[in-house]
Amino acid sequence: MQGWLKREHVLKKRREYHQTMKSNQTCNKPSQHFIKIVENGVKMKKAIKSFDSCDSFDNLSFNSSISSLGGGKCLDDQSISSTLLFVDTIPSHESCDGTTSLSKSKSFSTLRGMAAKLMPAQINEKDGSLNIASLPAEIACTIESITWLGRHVPRCVMRDLSREVLQLHKNEKPMVIPCAHTYRAALIFIDISGFTKLSLLLDLESLSKFINLYFQKIVDEVTNHGGDVLKFAGDAIFAEWRVNRQSLASKNDKNEVNQCVLRAATCGADIIAKCSDYPILAEGKSATLNVHCGLAFGEVSGVHLGDDYKRREYVLLGKSIDQVTKACTAATYGELVASPEAYDLLCDGAVQKKNSGVKPKKKSSEPVIIASRNQCFFERHQEKRKMWRFSSMGNRALIKKNEFTVPFDKMDVTSLRHLQKLVSFYVHSVVASDEANRQSNTRVNSKITQERHRSEAELRSVYTLFIKPLIHIELTDSSERNNEIFKELNHILQLVTSVLDSFKGHLRQFIVDDKGAILIATFGLRGSTSPNMASERVLPACRAIHYALQNNLGVDNYVGATLGKAYCGVVGSINRHEFAVLGPSVNLSARLLSMPNHPGILVSNSVRLQAMQWGSFLSFPPMKAKGYADPVPVYQPMTATEARWGKANPHFVGRKKEMKSVCKLANEMSTNQGRAKMFLVWGETGSGKSNFLVQTVALIRKILVISRKKVIVTRHICNDGDSLVPFSLFRSIFRDLLALSQVDDNISVQSKLTDTVSLREKDWEKLSLSSVSTMHTVKASSGERLNEICDELGAPKGFLQIVGYHLLGHAKRKLNVKEKAPILDEIMNFMVKVFMHCTSDADLTIVALDDIHQTDSLSWEVIHRIYKKGENVLFVCGSRPLGTSAFEDDDFWKELNDSHKRNDRFQELDLGPLDLHEVAQMISIALSCKVCEVDKQFAKDIFDHTRGMPHFAAQALENCKRKGLYGRLDNNMIGWGGDDESKMNFSSLDELLLQRIDDLDDFTRKTLHLASVLGYTFMLTEIIGLSEHSLSIADEESSSHDKRIRNSLGIAVEEGILDEVVVDCSDKNLSNMQTITISTFPELNDEKVGISFNEPPHQIDLSYQFCHDAWRQKILSLLLDSYKRDIHMHAARTIESNVTDIDESDYRTKMRLFHHLKESRNSTKAADLALNVGKNFAQLGLNLHSIPVYEEALDMWRKNPGTDDESIAGFSLQVVNSINEDDLKSTIKLLTAMGQALGTLTMKIKSARAFESALEVFKRAPSSSVIKDRSIVFPIYSGLFFLLKYGGMVEPSEEKAYEEILVTNFVEETRLNGNPVHYSRALAMLGEFYSRQGQYEDALLCHERLKKIYDVDLHSARVVEAYASDRSAQNYGNCANCLYRLGRVKEALKLCDLILNSIMPRMDPKNVHNSMMMIYPVLWILKNERLPQRAASALEQFVFKPFHLHFGDGGKTFSLVMFAPLRTLFSILMYIEGDLESLDKTLIPLALEVDSLTISTTVDNSFANFARCGSSIGAEVCLLLSNYTDDNNIKKQLIEKGWKLVQIAMQTANKCGSHQTAYIETKPVHDKLALALDFVCLL
Repeated sequence: MQGWLKREHVLKKRREYHQTMKSNQTCNKPSQHFIKIVENGVKMKKAIKSFDSCDSFDNLSFNSSISSLGGGKCLDDQSISSTLLFVDTIPSHESCDGTTSLSKSKSFSTLRGMAAKLMPAQINEKDGSLNIASLPAEIACTIESITWLGRHVPRCVMRDLSREVLQLHKNEKPMVIPCAHTYRAALIFIDISGFTKLSLLLDLESLSKFINLYFQKIVDEVTNHGGDVLKFAGDAIFAEWRVNRQSLASKNDKNEVNQCVLRAATCGADIIAKCSDYPILAEGKSATLNVHCGLAFGEVSGVHLGDDYKRREYVLLGKSIDQVTKACTAATYGELVASPEAYDLLCDGAVQKKNSGVKPKKKSSEPVIIASRNQCFFERHQEKRKMWRFSSMGNRALIKKNEFTVPFDKMDVTSLRHLQKLVSFYVHSVVASDEANRQSNTRVNSKITQERHRSEAELRSVYTLFIKPLIHIELTDSSERNNEIFKELNHILQLVTSVLDSFKGHLRQFIVDDKGAILIATFGLRGSTSPNMASERVLPACRAIHYALQNNLGVDNYVGATLGKAYCGVVGSINRHEFAVLGPSVNLSARLLSMPNHPGILVSNSVRLQAMQWGSFLSFPPMKAKGYADPVPVYQPMTATEARWGKANPHFVGRKKEMKSVCKLANEMSTNQGRAKMFLVWGETGSGKSNFLVQTVALIRKILVISRKKVIVTRHICNDGDSLVPFSLFRSIFRDLLALSQVDDNISVQSKLTDTVSLREKDWEKLSLSSVSTMHTVKASSGERLNEICDELGAPKGFLQIVGYHLLGHAKRKLNVKEKAPILDEIMNFMVKVFMHCTSDADLTIVALDDIHQTDSLSWEVIHRIYKKGENVLFVCGSRPLGTSAFEDDDFWKELNDSHKRNDRFQELDLGPLDLHEVAQMISIALSCKVCEVDKQFAKDIFDHTRGMPHFAAQALENCKRKGLYGRLDNNMIGWGGDDESKMNFSSLDELLLQRIDDLDDFTRKTLHLASVLGYTFMLTEIIGLSEHSLSIADEESSSHDKRIRNSLGIAVEEGILDEVVVDCSDKNLSNMQTITISTFPELNDEKVGISFNEPPHQIDLSYQFCHDAWRQKILSLLLDSYKRDIHMHAARTIESNVTDIDESDYRTKMRLFHHLKESRNSTKAADLALNVGKNFAQLGLNLHSIPVYEEALDMWRKNPGTDDESIAGFSLQVVNSINEDDLKSTIKLLTAMGQALGTLTMKIKSARAFESALEVFKRAPSSSVIKDRSIVFPIYSGLFFLLKYGGMVEPSEEKAYEEILVTNFVEETRLNGNPVHYSRALAMLGEFYSRQGQYEDALLCHERLKKIYDVDLHSARVVEAYASDRSAQNYGNCANCLYRLGRVKEALKLCDLILNSIMPRMDPKNVHNSMMMIYPVLWILKNERLPQRAASALEQFVFKPFHLHFGDGGKTFSLVMFAPLRTLFSILMYIEGDLESLDKTLIPLALEVDSLTISTTVDNSFANFARCGSSIGAEVCLLLSNYTDDNNIKKQLIEKGWKLVQIAMQTANKCGSHQTAYIETKPVHDKLALALDFVCLL
């Protein structure tokens, strides 16, 4: 080399030579070492000169030649190598023997590569050979490291990185990431099969050996044919043959392209021939490895992604990637298939092989087989590029320049270091870490390289994550669009890498292929292991990546995580390899991404079993996967409340700056009256979000109380399931406020607190938020106080009943079904009024809400209104990242992030990890020492191990204490105790909890079993009642049993398993009660606090909660399923025995009972309760809340799939065939109720699917034959019939036949049943069907049959109960319309009078939708007979007034959009008929408003079936109003708008048919508007 060898080594040798000569001038004796090198050098030069003209040679002949020149003495390998190195350092001038410089000698260049194999790390001084250690060690080691790392990356990457380093060396601009290079190349994709079976058969050493032997053969073929291995994609390989840039613009371009394709094809053919059916025989076991390949050619973009400090990836993009993977997919084992593009080029550049038996067409549009294991169908490329394979690290000074195209000779030490760093970015973290830790003087040759690979390979349990961003990756001709794709990929890589680093995971690879982008990550390799890894790292990382991609980049994604044994080590050849993870679990992780209905994150059962303390897991259908004999269970990890809101910690560490900012805001608000504000804290698992909220709120209150300011603090933790309970958040908040409002002398209590506790006293931080808000004397129940406030503030009628029952659960205030329901909008407004009333005298009110993302929509709306109207209210909220929030698209949320954020009314904080010093503080507190006594390495290990996450650090320190892993060091510092191997060798948290549970006595363990089933929080009375039921305790033993339970719970509290709290139970049914944490507020037991309890003893109850959910999950994991079912059964019975009437209980109690019934497999009761809850929700207009309840109930049967693959409506065939009569009834009722709820929400397709599923299950279930009362299916027919009228269920051509069969079956079923409620409904359905078909006489006959069995007084309410509205009575209006269409006007008018005067007054006025459907056909008969006042009066009496009376301005009903058009039309008609003296002048501008008179298609279709659609009414309004304006411009606008509306109306009417009322009523309006439009055009 002419570079640094000259600058460094040559000059050094020359200095040594001159010093030696100078020394020899004195002794007259030259150095023997120097003489021997010179002599050998002369021989070497002569040998090289003689071999320069040879075509081939080897080391033996070369050595023999030197021996002949040296008098017959053969030089040893070390002498050859060292002499060759010296010869290379001779300057390019005539040497002493007359030979010329060898720098351009072909023989020398090649022989130097051979000699590099022989170069030792140390030269033996005895034989006089050169000591290479005298070279600069730093340079030699760096180049050796670059060479080692460089074998893990493609040659093209090494070229790009070398170019980048040299650019920096010349002060030029470096590579800007992402950096893309577009070029043309031939690609082959080599897919290998058999590794999964192999990994299950062989031991680690054999597996590593055979894997790399096989990969060696394949990679050697690629490199021998001049290819560049781009990626090892699991058990597959990507390789390319790139078209030289110089040839792109030359005449040889086409030839170069053809040669690239031919070389790649020849390589693929050789691989197929040599590597197919490759036998593996080891230790009596046999397996076969196989291969198939794809070939493609095209333009690709090689893109460098990542950053300049952590991680990079090189990916290939372009259509040819899709081509090559599709071609490989088309190939079977032992075949090479070319894409059409590659095949065409192959035909152009190569001669088809004669007598191949295959004569493919010249051009092809499909992949073509071009070689098989036994035959090649093209003329192979004859020239092989002989790639010398050697371990160039054997000679640090003789790194072959062409191996990676790295110009080492042009780089100084700084450049070499930079290159080393850049290369390490592209290498797996395990490899980079191992290389960094390897001793610098380690000598590596080919044999040692193989041994190193084997020694570093492992077969270990690894968590594998496959992450699939759902993005469209297709390069175009637009460079801007392509750059956007590159940037998006780069952002994805950076984000995922960042999250993995924070959880100490490893990125294995980033692949872009025909399936899109895939990122592969691992946990459990060297450097990423930890106890409790699944729950503390793997699952949190999955969630963090999933939500970060969604929230930060707007990229939806799928994540699959598995755990299993895998081969972890280098795969490939000596000169080109990568670190890989191979095994069945890896394949399974990839398969998880293709799971149907992917929820976002899915894990295997092995992950679930390792993460039981994580939370709950939702079961998905098992899937088949390669390497697994049976279908693999799949689960969705459900977010648990990891960080519970509890007591304030006096030794809280960190977050000082953040807490100070919130306290400053609170202090300013308490001083200056102002509008409400919100402070939102985001935090991931283990970040300490909940603890931060507790500490911050406690500190705020402490500061304000000492400042003599009145502060009210109320808090609530939103739990799983709260989103289904209306106003769930305000159950606890209202109780807090109602209790606080009863205290007469709040200031005096604050004074006592201030006297008792100061800022400097140690116990202040133990004060929990709950104790802050409920520590005062409660003189009356919350229900009694609510009564007083309602009287004081003038609550709207019905408010007390609805709030008392649905919000606070007061059974005695349950709403009577006949009473008027309160207006929902007024309920929420009065809740705001109550809140403001109870907090009006406070300087600051803090509403602390944790896990706010789990609250229900009604609670969120009340929060919005308080935020809008309230003053000096500070909402301090905690939440998971935005992706978990239900309010992302909510208007209030948008306001918060827009205007309120600009006005400083909304602030956010994203909690990060603690720093190293803060972790040291945690250590000092946990281990009772000073911070200065904590060993720095000890602190750093804890910090690195836990990523600075507070919760993880606390668990690690607790384990250190219990295991005795720490102690005093010789320097008196606190550090690791014992030997180095014990560092961070923590047992899992799971094992730790199990050991502590096992140490408890038997009765305490049994008590905890019961507690774990009851839930995270439970009452003392609950667990006593449950234990008495489950253990069958006799009455005489009750007292002693009570004491034993209390003692056991006390032991659990002492062990730190449970926390004991006190609750006020004056309101028996209040299930979410606020608590005072006794263990964390000892002052409550101090008489000087002055707190007295005036209630009878039975009104004070103890409540317990698990200190951390990990305890509960671990205990639950120890219980048999049958035992848990028994406990659930007894828990359900306990609730039922304590509640006299479950219908009068609050929703939370009902849902708790439902959970116990469901888990105890009491499916009938659980289903009935779900139907009850759903029905109550529907009565409040909360149908959306009822659907998940029905779904959960249906999971009782859906979660038990059969062994077969066939399913019926989502239920396995086995379940349907074996379901009993009661369960079948429950299933049908749930599906029907869900269909009705979905129909109310206008989700007609889903609604129809639910109804049809119910009908299908009923027909297919054998147990349906024993059901005598088949009325359960009647609502199904009614629901489907109703949905048919909206259209879209079936094809238009099939609607009539479908409906006729449906109606006929319904009538026959109900006739056989004999129940007049259902039979009359079926006849009404048949009559309506005949009417819409124009068969009016048949419709009238149906009505005659209906009249004989239907009685309004007896049956109307029952019909409504079964079908939501009185469909039977509505047939009277349909009958009147039929009479009118037949010309029997008098009979029609008589029937109209009967409807309005007799039937309607007996209907429920609150059922406004039913009333509208009853009178709607009557309106048009009266209109046509010029009786508009009678029609308008009917509307006002039966529709408009009842709606506003019962539902108010904020109420909703399906026909609401029809109110304004109908009122306007009949007002105009009454004016025309003289019933009104004047016409309202505002009607015209209102009609011209953009959205006025606009009716949705769904509503139009529905009302057209009863008479005419809403658009036709709007059109007629515009037509009539145009006659009452003299302004031609306005007249024209009215006519044009009317014309647009009538066009829509005619489209709807035409669907009904010209015989129907919709067409008959709309056509005249259409014709008049057409004439009017012609007229206004002339104006």
